[in-house]
Amino acid sequence: MLVHGLGDSPYSFIDIAPVLAEEGYLVHVMLLPGHGSRPADLMSPTLEDWQKSVANQIAILQNDVDTVWLGGFSTGTNLATTYAANNPEAIEGLVLFSPAYSPDDFIVRFAGAASVFVDWVNIAKEQNYTRYDSLAMHGASLYYQTTKEVKETLESKQLTIPALLMVTENDELIDTESVYSLFRTEFVHPNSRLVWYGEKSYPDARVIQSSMKLPEMSIESGSHISVLYRRDNPLYGERGLMRQCGGEAEGEVYTVDCVGMPTLTYTAWGLFEQDKVSARLSWNPYFDAMMSRVIKFMQNDGVVK
Repeated sequence: MLVHGLGDSPYSFIDIAPVLAEEGYLVHVMLLPGHGSRPADLMSPTLEDWQKSVANQIAILQNDVDTVWLGGFSTGTNLATTYAANNPEAIEGLVLFSPAYSPDDFIVRFAGAASVFVDWVNIAKEQNYTRYDSLAMHGASLYYQTTKEVKETLESKQLTIPALLMVTENDELIDTESVYSLFRTEFVHPNSRLVWYGEKSYPDARVIQSSMKLPEMSIESGSHISVLYRRDNPLYGERGLMRQCGGEAEGEVYTVDCVGMPTLTYTAWGLFEQDKVSARLSWNPYFDAMMSRVIKFMQNDGVVK
């Protein structure tokens, strides 16, 4: 079962789910309360609503299968990890894309208090049918609550089932060093692995590093969403309709329309060179290799061969 992130939808797994299904897995991609309708609906759910929804969907899936693998993207990884740590007997293992255990922006921690006075983090024209363009402050507060919950859970009970994590070093939304620290100390199963898309190497033998300096594809770094999609994804791929392009001038980040732009440098959002337009990398140059690793991990009960 797969759990999407904050403001997202099951579309996050549009490329991942079919690969799993082709291998014979029954794939269930749930929709979290407050999603799939209008951005204002994220003002209503509670963390308990999200947690109960995850538990209920797992219970439904258990009626059809003997074992359950649980996966997630971003905020969904927090919910999945918390559930698995509390119910290790119910979950065979975890597959986690861009774990969002610690936000890179410290302001998020004040979202709960801010939501009493301010309804929105931002309001934007809704143009993307796969996710919300606007974000309710209460939604940001719920995300922060999931980070507190997952870290408190892991500190009290280590994760004893195998887990496979995919992390982009230059993720613009997440404190990736914190993710590594949690993996090193709390993900204690010997077959757990962290796939690190970036240039930094770690002494932990369970960390698998893949460089994101790929000049032949004009790639300089990855982003929060780049682990999810194929290069030819119609919305987020190399020529996708929902690409984000921008740059930096005089210390200010700006956006531009990607349509008709020449070959661009792909990077994490905000890692721009002065006076140079770049595109946010929203597709995974290692997608096939990643999914091959995921399948082998699941087929061998968490053993990477």
